[in-house]
Amino acid sequence: MVAGLREVRGRRLTPLRQQVLDILLEAAEPTKAYAIMDILREKTAKSITPASVYRTLDFLLQHELVHRVESLNAFVACTDTCEHEHEPVFMLVCAGCRQSREVSDLPLYNIIYAAMQEKKFTVQGSIIELMGICPQCARAKAKEQQKGT
Repeated sequence: MVAGLREVRGRRLTPLRQQVLDILLEAAEPTKAYAIMDILREKTAKSITPASVYRTLDFLLQHELVHRVESLNAFVACTDTCEHEHEPVFMLVCAGCRQSREVSDLPLYNIIYAAMQEKKFTVQGSIIELMGICPQCARAKAKEQQKGT
């Protein structure tokens, strides 16, 4: 992963950028900006404002180090190596535990992109989110149903 990085694609990771990235790398689920701010306030005596957290997230988004999970209004660290640009991703979001998984599938993206071009549709976002249930939550739900019968 990228913990410890100090520069990305020629852009310096300030201490705040590194802290926010580290928080997201350690998070078990997509994390909202205000939760990031709360964690930062616990870790430092410096005053942290929402604007500084959002500016930092914008930088990390722009450089594809994090992704925004729109359906949860939250952020996740890129699970790719983050040392190179990559194609837009698909986010698999579990409705049960809220964890997300990043999936890069260039052939599938190319099919979707070609269909959009055919319809003269201009892409403005680069993440497609799919809501579902992860295997762990599905097993837990099946156990609950077995107990109920």
